[in-house]
Amino acid sequence: MAFPKLTEQQYFELQDQFDRTPGLNDGILASGEHYVLVALLNRFGYHPHSREEALDITQELLANGYDYDRS
Repeated sequence: MAFPKLTEQQYFELQDQFDRTPGLNDGILASGEHYVLVALLNRFGYHPHSREEALDITQELLANGYDYDRS
């Protein structure tokens, strides 16, 4: 699935949260950061149904880059 680019602000907010969210193999470290990531994705209009899906969507969105805000 191709995702549209995020705004610059959304991109950096998502990158910051992604950096704080443990990976799938770090289950013992899952301090609720993945719930924050899911909430952020929901706010951006994406609705993952699992932690794995949230991480996959986030990685694709971040790989897509962002629309540069020229204002």
